[in-house]
Amino acid sequence: MKVHVLGSAAGGGVPQWNCSCPNCRAVRTPKISSLRRTQSSIAVSADEKNWVLFNASPDLCSQVAAFPPLTPGSKKLRGTAIAAVVLTDGELDHVTGLLSLRENKKLRLVCTKTVEELLNKNFPLLPVLKNYCDVRVSNFPVQIASLQISALDFGSKSPPYAPLVKSRGLVVGLRIDSSKKCLAYLPGLPAITAEVEKFIAGCDCLLVDGTFWSEREMVSLGLTKRSAGDMGHVPVSGPHGTLEWLQSLKIPRKIYIHINNTNPILKKNSNEQKMVARAGVEISCDGMDIRL
Repeated sequence: MKVHVLGSAAGGGVPQWNCSCPNCRAVRTPKISSLRRTQSSIAVSADEKNWVLFNASPDLCSQVAAFPPLTPGSKKLRGTAIAAVVLTDGELDHVTGLLSLRENKKLRLVCTKTVEELLNKNFPLLPVLKNYCDVRVSNFPVQIASLQISALDFGSKSPPYAPLVKSRGLVVGLRIDSSKKCLAYLPGLPAITAEVEKFIAGCDCLLVDGTFWSEREMVSLGLTKRSAGDMGHVPVSGPHGTLEWLQSLKIPRKIYIHINNTNPILKKNSNEQKMVARAGVEISCDGMDIRL
């Protein structure tokens, strides 16, 4: 199995267009502009010919352009190796990239029934897309291009465009199995539970929520009154954070993804970045290749 990180940041990317936090200011300087990150999405393949996208960010066009296996190549006028798009939720930073796929004749989409309903009614993206291409939606579990994909429901975290929706299936974690290897993809982890640990057991690699370093990260910057938990994310640090938890897991590779622009683990040689490295956990970046 090959995994390619198309985008490693949380919503808004790094730098976020209207943000002047230390990380965004630093990335705008020419010397370290290479640390830029687009909004989170990964591509996974069992044969390196057929690829499944996990989430479709607003940055999808530039992400595809930067990864030649997804482009038609020199022998075709039009085409793509994208076999399907799989969604973990209905957040804008994970679904608006679907509109960029409208030029293809067919689009296979996999999500929960709840997210499917959101994208048909609350944020009617699918009815718009269906005017451009043949959209076929399936639910979990599903097998695509030799990949078996199953989902774990994380409970309800309604997207801002549908704040009153209270239903199961709004956010899920994913397990992707090939014939020999297994990847767990949890870009939005609201709680560490026994069900989560059972779901990821035996995986060869875990791509996990690295959105915030601390519980009150955004609050301390005066950007919101909501904590990390309020926004559906377990922070990296603290006695109940993911960093301490990850050290106890017998998974060969553990990698943070979906990293917010305010998170100090992005700053080169920061104490926080060093703590993550000492714990044996990696920090994803755009263009990162993972072979399993």
